[in-house]
Amino acid sequence: MNDNNQWATPTPLRPDGTNLLPFPVNALPPIIGDMADAIATTTSTDVAMAGTAILSAASYCFSGVYRMSAKRDHTEPLVLDALTVAEPSFKKSPVISMVKRPYIQFAHDWNESNKQDIFKSQAECKLLQGKLEALEKKKDVTADEIAKLQTEISNIPSSNFRRIVVDDITPESLVHQLEENGTLLMISDEAGMLGNFSGRYSNNVPNLDLLLKSWNGEPYISDRATRGSIVLKKPYMSICLACQPYVFDSMINNSAFRGSGLIARFLYCFPVSNIGTRKYDTQAVPEKVTEDYKTLVYKLLGTKFTYHDEKELYLHFDSKAYGEFVDYYNNFIEPHLVTDMAFCKDWGGKYHGELLRLCGIIHCIKCALNDANPVECRVTLDTFCNAIEIGEYFREQAIYAYSLGDIDLGTVKAERVLNKIRSKGIRDIRQNDLYKLCRCTLFKNAADFGETMEMLEEYNYLRREKVKGANGNNKSGVMVFINPNI
Repeated sequence: MNDNNQWATPTPLRPDGTNLLPFPVNALPPIIGDMADAIATTTSTDVAMAGTAILSAASYCFSGVYRMSAKRDHTEPLVLDALTVAEPSFKKSPVISMVKRPYIQFAHDWNESNKQDIFKSQAECKLLQGKLEALEKKKDVTADEIAKLQTEISNIPSSNFRRIVVDDITPESLVHQLEENGTLLMISDEAGMLGNFSGRYSNNVPNLDLLLKSWNGEPYISDRATRGSIVLKKPYMSICLACQPYVFDSMINNSAFRGSGLIARFLYCFPVSNIGTRKYDTQAVPEKVTEDYKTLVYKLLGTKFTYHDEKELYLHFDSKAYGEFVDYYNNFIEPHLVTDMAFCKDWGGKYHGELLRLCGIIHCIKCALNDANPVECRVTLDTFCNAIEIGEYFREQAIYAYSLGDIDLGTVKAERVLNKIRSKGIRDIRQNDLYKLCRCTLFKNAADFGETMEMLEEYNYLRREKVKGANGNNKSGVMVFINPNI
């Protein structure tokens, strides 16, 4: 019974993601594609992890500056929220660290070079505030005098030490940081801080509004009894996080995250595992690749930090690319919402918007590499094709992600039995004895356990045979033979 050749390959109890598209690193623009490849090589990881993080981080460079326009009443900001889901030991930390390093260094360098101007502006504002307080104490002061000084104070540009990256942050602190910086990049190898927004510190009352609004730059007003109102006109935050599967399970099954649409805003990455075959003596990221990546990020951030207009600049397709986008939407995206995206319609409904965002990001990076103005150049068919390749990877990943959130109780019970069989190294056992080993609150009784055994037999994990009772008694039992291929 335990001859491997007599057994069929077991059918996975849940989707395992092994047949999904590989990440199309060649669709990335030069330099960032090279960096993704180099990070994957030195860490012996799937290039999807580095590619996803680089794209999401790069989107910060354009948030609040550009919007991608498909038609007059439909535009998208260039913000990408991404979530990489991987087991421990997938080297999430070194990958994220290499991606975000130039962003942290740029903020430090910018603050150092602008230190004197920042202090001067803060001092001017403080002096005028002092004059206002003194003026208000005068008996013969007029309303016009006070209003004039208040206007003068309000006209002083806000000048603070800039922040790009945030990590573990509360909703209240996020409001303050977005008020000072306008846009942010939340990037971390842990997604635990999302618990801060699900109600961890607010009696389990979710506080997701700012996360939702910062994906699309919608106005946000924070009213607190202990302080005045804070109005964020166009808050933007690109989110690039990595987490372990148990964190993702809690997110996909969180009614607040799911119902609010937060889950539908993420691009998902489930990297392929190389664990067990990795080598230590891999090639380090070449210095030229690191330097080129840093130079590109600095160039993009330099443009962003010197853009002070509240109005965003619009990017447009050329005629061929626009025609292909319309055709793709009408003949592919919309029909697929009732087929393979039927169980993730909330994500699928945003897919065409994600494609527009990818088009804009790829277009702006290409323009930066060619010293061209993104507004003056049209988004070409080649760029749209790049976005389609990358978008299709994320579409398959999203379908897989949502399938993990639809696991029924029967699958959970079956996995409980398989885990016990594997941990004990069982090759054959009486069903009643296996029931005793697996007994827990999942199984109501022996009959309920028997239904799980039927499922495992149907999926080719085991076979069952009726046998005579032990010690020669007439009471029959069921012998379970385990598929060696598991």
